[in-house]
Amino acid sequence: MGINEWGRVLVSIIVVVGFLSILVLVITTKVQGNSPSEVQLVMLGALATSFGQVISYWVGSSASSSAKDATISTMVNKS
Repeated sequence: MGINEWGRVLVSIIVVVGFLSILVLVITTKVQGNSPSEVQLVMLGALATSFGQVISYWVGSSASSSAKDATISTMVNKS
């Protein structure tokens, strides 16, 4: 796995962990009977959007495109 691949993985991990952390924070605040702050809700919305993009990348057409690029690179290097 190249440095470029590790960068994608690292950013994906940061987004997923950040989203889940803020989600848990908002839920616990709500369960304790308090109202989540506007900052928490804005962060949750922004991270939810990024979380969706991360899932789309790893499961969607970008993953297929990356696999295709790797296959072509392997074929070229064998020649």
